[in-house]
Amino acid sequence: MMDQHFKCWLWKILWSFGLLSLVLAWFSLGSGAIAGLETGVWFWNALVAGILATPIKLDCHNCRTCNPQG
Repeated sequence: MMDQHFKCWLWKILWSFGLLSLVLAWFSLGSGAIAGLETGVWFWNALVAGILATPIKLDCHNCRTCNPQG
């Protein structure tokens, strides 16, 4: 079984990367590319990171890191 503390950090990192990718995708709409990656790549990165973060977060409901009373 995966360590709960590691899972909490993993979903936060994935979610943050997804959010950053989404913001970079919006900004790249005007310029065409940011950091050598096209707009579509940034949107796909955001989508994949969000999809990967969701089940980890849903499994983290009884973790002492996320819920100190639980």
